[in-house]
Amino acid sequence: MTRPLRILHYTGVYAPAWSIGGPTRSVSSLCAGLAALGHTVTVLTTNAGLQGRADIPTDRAVIREGVAVRYFPAVYDWMGLQSPALEAAVAAEASACDIVHVTGVWQPTSRAACRAARRAGRPYVCSPRGALGRYSFTQKSWKKLPYFWLWERPNLAGAAALHYTSAMERAECGRFGLKPPGFVVPNSIDLAAWRRNEAAGQAWRQAQAVGAGELLLLYAGRLHHKKGLELLAEIAAALPAGAAWKFALVGHDEDGTGGLLRQAFAAAGLSSRLLILPGVETAQLAAVYSAADVFVFPSRHENFGNVVVEALACGCPVLLSDQIGVADQLAGLPGVAVRPRQAAAWASAITERLPRRTAPVAPLAEPVAARFSAAAVATRMAQHYQELLPA
Repeated sequence: MTRPLRILHYTGVYAPAWSIGGPTRSVSSLCAGLAALGHTVTVLTTNAGLQGRADIPTDRAVIREGVAVRYFPAVYDWMGLQSPALEAAVAAEASACDIVHVTGVWQPTSRAACRAARRAGRPYVCSPRGALGRYSFTQKSWKKLPYFWLWERPNLAGAAALHYTSAMERAECGRFGLKPPGFVVPNSIDLAAWRRNEAAGQAWRQAQAVGAGELLLLYAGRLHHKKGLELLAEIAAALPAGAAWKFALVGHDEDGTGGLLRQAFAAAGLSSRLLILPGVETAQLAAVYSAADVFVFPSRHENFGNVVVEALACGCPVLLSDQIGVADQLAGLPGVAVRPRQAAAWASAITERLPRRTAPVAPLAEPVAARFSAAAVATRMAQHYQELLPA
């Protein structure tokens, strides 16, 4: 183990604001993992997604899983997430730590954290977490392009190192010509929450009228254009006639993707094969993963892909697109299939699993834990921190 470090982690959103996205979970798990290793971890964040909760004070620190977390009032304007109180606090806190870790881009408050670290003479690490990918720049590019060149690029250029969650993300960011060295450490996944529960899975199948002999193909997460879910209708049309299968999509419909899928399945006469259900909390989602025969993830772009690891930890095989960053880190694990975003290739991979397999799924939890658990990821991250400190 490296010597105990004083780590200041800055992020715009933190636990338990689970509704805001995957980085909230992975950053929270990383910080808890670092604290469990004996490092002193302070998190400065906002109360975005947590406004009005009595257990989230904005006038003092609270301890979450060994981490001292200070929440500050979130303010939104046309530039995005703001918090004057947070910006003032990070300037005071930076000099009291060994290293600063800044998660997130496109946030004005991130600029304050980078500036504070530079003024305090502390090395800082920046984690884009997918926000600099090519897909991201297709969204609101009129605002992102000038913002990047005016503010974000100087922030990244001043970092001691850049943290990427996958080799794919690192390669994508190579087009910017950033000089700081980069390193790859995967997302930290709280695997205590993701365990196979055969009984709960069977109960979920029965509640959704999924037959014992039907192959259940699952997607979990937000329904959005980025996730490439329209491919599922093409895949469904290419599956063998008369085969027993259903698609289940569990998550909030953000942009009408769910409605479009319903129309596509109806046009193909396959409405009875599609279930679109609201998002669920972690405990129930573990049961849903346990119910499924294959987790499908046809996303157009993911810097990592937490849900893939969650499904594997629950013993569910996965079929994912080659545009998902975690794919290469799963090489060699049983139950993993990676395909290009082509309906024929996916239909072929699914057809190989028909009819539904009833034998127990080979346990995957051990190899997943060795690569993505909070302890494994925190150990790797701490080693990189140590290398960035003055001798």
